[in-house]
Amino acid sequence: IALGVDRERCDMLTRYGILSAWLLHLSLNTPNQKAGSEEDLRLSARERTFEWLEKARPHLVQTREKQRLLRHPESYALLWTWVASLIGRMSQDGEIPPMASPTYGRIIEIVEMAYGSIREVRTLDLVKAPFVYVHTLAVLVHVNHILNAISFGLMMGMTTKAAMGKAENNLQNNLPQLLSSLLVQFCMSMVAPFLYLALLDVCVCLSQPFTYQDTKIPALQFIRNLEEDVANAAVMADNTKWTKPRFKK
Repeated sequence: IALGVDRERCDMLTRYGILSAWLLHLSLNTPNQKAGSEEDLRLSARERTFEWLEKARPHLVQTREKQRLLRHPESYALLWTWVASLIGRMSQDGEIPPMASPTYGRIIEIVEMAYGSIREVRTLDLVKAPFVYVHTLAVLVHVNHILNAISFGLMMGMTTKAAMGKAENNLQNNLPQLLSSLLVQFCMSMVAPFLYLALLDVCVCLSQPFTYQDTKIPALQFIRNLEEDVANAAVMADNTKWTKPRFKK
């Protein structure tokens, strides 16, 4: 918009960027099926992604674009290749500064940043936290629970026996001390396991950031904010009177 590009070109570039965000979001939230061959499963998942996209945003993808995007498993990344190619064509046609200019380099850098962000998001989804680490932490938590239960049970038994007068004289004389020790043991046996369980739950949620509903990244809200920002920028550009710049081919 700031470079005076035609509205049609701006709308196409904007549509490709938002379409890439939607495809990435839907691909991360598409449930996997276990029946059928691997190729059929991938194609079926891509088809379901585009079905959901057409229900949510039917104006984002055209029929001919859908046919081409369905052939690629990472269609959200392919869109940025289209964006880079379109920017190169616009530079040759004189719609934006030439390739040797710093402005063109900055535009391509933004495209590379978008593609790199997609790789980082996919890495979070594909590269999980080591199963050995999560499993080891779970074992430590459960063993700690068992030891705390045994310790608290022994202390509870000794205190109850002394309170009922069935213990030896030494234990009966130390009843106040036993009661205080029982209270301390109760706090240690309750607070520490809760903390360990919380750490285990946090570890599992961090290892799967796109699985659990309560800890899921609010990507849908981010996309809606992006659409709103783009729409506001278009309105501001339409209501601003200025002379569009011209560039040499």
